[in-house]
Amino acid sequence: MKNIFLIALILCSNILFAQDKNLALGGNVTANSENPLFPAKNAVDGIINRNSKWMSADVKPPHILEISFPNYCNINEIIIYTGIPENEKLPAEMGKAAGFWSAKNFKIQYWDDANWTDIPNAEVHENRLNEVKFKFPSPLNTFRVRMVCDDGEPISIMEFMVMGTETKNVAPVLNTDLLAKKEIRTEDQQINVKVDSKVIGKTMKYVGYNQGYYMPGSNASGWIEYSGVNSLRIWTTLNTYVPVTAVEVDKTLNSVIEFDQRKNELRKSPEANKYLKWDALLPIYSQPEKNSTNPMVFNYALTELKRLKIDPVIQIGNIDFNDTWSNKWQQWQRFYALAYYAAKTGDVTMFAMQNEPNHRLSGMTLSQWISGMKIVSDAIHCAIADVNLKYNKNLKAEMVGPVTAGNNPEWWRAVMQAIKTDYHGKKVKDDLIEIFSTHSYNSPAGGYTNRVNDIRKIIEDSHPDHKALPIVFTELGRWMNSYLIDKEETMDSPSLFTEWAGIYTNNTLNQAYGMWAFKFSNTTSDAYSEGVKSGHHFTWQGKRVVEDGMVNLAANMPVTTFNGTNGKFITDGVKTDSAAWTSDGNEKEKWLEINLKQSKNIGSAIVYTGSDGGVYTAPDRIRNFKLQYDDNGTWVDIKGGTAKENKFAQLYMLFKSTVKTSKIRFITAEAGPIKVREIKLFDPKYNPDPKQKDFDISGIQRTGEVVRLFAKGFKNERPLFKTKSNVVDENFDSITSFDEQTGNYYMWLVQRGEYKDQLTIDLSALNIDVNTPISAETVSPTEYGSVTEMPTLDANGRLKITLGNQSVTLLTIPTKKLTKTTLSANADATVIADKFINKNYGTQKTLNVQLNAGSPEKNEVSYIQFIGKDFDHTKRAFLTVNGSVSILDRPFRIHVYAIPNTNWKENELTWLNAPLLDGKEALLKAVGTKAFVAGELAFTKTKENQTLDVTDILKKHVNTSVTFVLIRETRQMGDDEDKGRELSISSKEGQNPPKLEIWK
Repeated sequence: MKNIFLIALILCSNILFAQDKNLALGGNVTANSENPLFPAKNAVDGIINRNSKWMSADVKPPHILEISFPNYCNINEIIIYTGIPENEKLPAEMGKAAGFWSAKNFKIQYWDDANWTDIPNAEVHENRLNEVKFKFPSPLNTFRVRMVCDDGEPISIMEFMVMGTETKNVAPVLNTDLLAKKEIRTEDQQINVKVDSKVIGKTMKYVGYNQGYYMPGSNASGWIEYSGVNSLRIWTTLNTYVPVTAVEVDKTLNSVIEFDQRKNELRKSPEANKYLKWDALLPIYSQPEKNSTNPMVFNYALTELKRLKIDPVIQIGNIDFNDTWSNKWQQWQRFYALAYYAAKTGDVTMFAMQNEPNHRLSGMTLSQWISGMKIVSDAIHCAIADVNLKYNKNLKAEMVGPVTAGNNPEWWRAVMQAIKTDYHGKKVKDDLIEIFSTHSYNSPAGGYTNRVNDIRKIIEDSHPDHKALPIVFTELGRWMNSYLIDKEETMDSPSLFTEWAGIYTNNTLNQAYGMWAFKFSNTTSDAYSEGVKSGHHFTWQGKRVVEDGMVNLAANMPVTTFNGTNGKFITDGVKTDSAAWTSDGNEKEKWLEINLKQSKNIGSAIVYTGSDGGVYTAPDRIRNFKLQYDDNGTWVDIKGGTAKENKFAQLYMLFKSTVKTSKIRFITAEAGPIKVREIKLFDPKYNPDPKQKDFDISGIQRTGEVVRLFAKGFKNERPLFKTKSNVVDENFDSITSFDEQTGNYYMWLVQRGEYKDQLTIDLSALNIDVNTPISAETVSPTEYGSVTEMPTLDANGRLKITLGNQSVTLLTIPTKKLTKTTLSANADATVIADKFINKNYGTQKTLNVQLNAGSPEKNEVSYIQFIGKDFDHTKRAFLTVNGSVSILDRPFRIHVYAIPNTNWKENELTWLNAPLLDGKEALLKAVGTKAFVAGELAFTKTKENQTLDVTDILKKHVNTSVTFVLIRETRQMGDDEDKGRELSISSKEGQNPPKLEIWK
């Protein structure tokens, strides 16, 4: 009877516990911002749909939604519904990457009667779900909970459910800690900034990139050098670089004793042993890699980076790990071989295992990775030690890991707990991993206010010695490419590059050890045929296709549409929204027919759909369509002319074989309205030659200029000085460093808001000479990293500067008084292509720059030569030219290159003999070897000075003379935005001649 009673009591208790209710339903909810149409109360009304939601206002993060209860509650689960339900999406909202509409980075906190405290394991990053559940192992007793989200855009929460039971304990009445409403600043402000002599930490050790293409003969090294980064993450796989056939495979090896015996034998003679087949491996390293989205020649990349004094991180992809000693021996050899060669050839010290092993598609378990870590760490450290011994080097091996995707404390804790246990199962003195690495995407600057510190706490709590490791982000991006591809933002957008700058700020203040921006260039893949949108540089991706230089067979040809509307815009040559054809969207199948009037050979097409945001940006692009040709009255699909899940507003379609026809049809079954801006057709003679691969960088985006400026001032663990302002503004950043090598202080100033800051900066504590040449380099909606101001210090050690709206500025502040010498141009001239190829323009009063691939005789490039001495002793150097553009008051952006120690005569220079100029195109050759990137200048219709800091170029490369080349190069396939515009710059014969200021 007693047992029956106990059983009944237990069952009753379980039933009561199971009867949780939604405590938040109809409860007291507040938010720190809200869209008036979608107030906070909607998040607790029990309705889960897109029309009943809380939406934050368009303010900077954090976005906070707080729920309080009249009594203390025992909470067992919290459920967040976010984004748009699948069955409620409109046609234009479909086809986006998972989680596109959802809140992405948030955590749940509870009130512990004194503070807001993070709930363990109740935090997500890079969320891709509409429904996110947090179940707690034991009830959480509190009367207040909240969601804190650091997304950089308005978020939508359809419902915030709090499942649990209410107690009889009445909650106290709080008179403080009310949730303050966010305010949106719009007015300009005065800010006082003071730099103290107190050192508060260090800058990052590494400011790096994830590699793009790196092929011999390309200009990649030139642009990498210009970027100023000091590390590049190199992508390799064992299957490519150390195939199993190149090492000993012995299935009978079954003990650690045998493993150690063979390892020791191999190490006695690393380059001549019976295990590693170097005769098979060495040729691989000098051949182009064919199976990667980042083609390179490994040996070339290593030697170039060594020449440039850039430290690689070798990312080694492989998941072939198991617990047999035969497998461990096989893997040890493979990692050892690659590490040994990389250290010997390129002085490489940093290596990492499988990229993002915790990713759902990785195919690797946590225990598998930890077991592999023990083998790989030993192999890498042995390889470096053996290279040091044989070649008298002093390299220090550093294993980087676990290289996880997103927020994953479970992995981080487990890896830290195993970090001092080797493959023998013994505790060892040194950590198996020297640098802790993870990845992060989709968070704005505000999302990194405490990110590194949070990770550091997990490491310290889990490490056997409770110590921290250097923390790096080996991949970091404002957006994952799968999200960015569907946003209006580009890497040139102020809303994006200012957040990049702020991420650098916050991670520096948190004492991060390094950041590798993803990625260097817009490389292609199966999913992204026209390249990733998140590349900081444009590249030709193996095929140089210049649309404006090809004859469009469809130009102004008649177009018939399925609904009888006027289709003339399809072939009018204008790619803007104002010249687009649109449908009303009610029809199931939509088509357009282009009548070429006569039969023509067609080898390729370029199709523009959606809005005119450029090669990538068009959330309203047409995702699925195909081209057909008329074959004697029958419409036949063109092989190579079908787009499935198209991600691009501008799509190049290279046909599998030549089509001969007089009519081409575009057809789609896309739901909803569609927009087609242009369809161009080309003769097969314009098809790219598969034997003539082009992997050149063709231009840089504003985010790339932000990376360059930050690397210039804040790499290599420089002292970080206390910097304070008199305002609280989450859009404003200011940090200060000092570089002993150059003798310069650097200040990083960021304004993410759409208002200006009038700054007064007090540098009196730093004892800087009043007459020192201070420069401000700026990236803004109108600037691309050029020098925008040369502020001066007053007698009290203060300077004044304007920080424009949505801008990033680097101040370079020498400590000592320098002497200025101003050089006038020794020679300058414009050269013009095509029929003017042999004509000299050396006596003209203006220098001109123009790009017109369709009319080569309008291509103009200008050369300016300065002659001096002892350029390598230069402390500061500035090139200044004065000019304006002919039409349209928007920036005209040009590249400036420097060619050192070359001589030419002003009255003899023509396109034909101009140094390093391509024979036909406005394109400079040998960049990175004979010519070097000096920077970008942007001109408007207002005639004014434009200045570049060219200090590094002169110090590194110039002896007695330097020639600057001003050129507008084609940046990507459809680049014709400056067609018809001409830049005019005053020559040495003009009123405002070019000048080169040298400070020593």
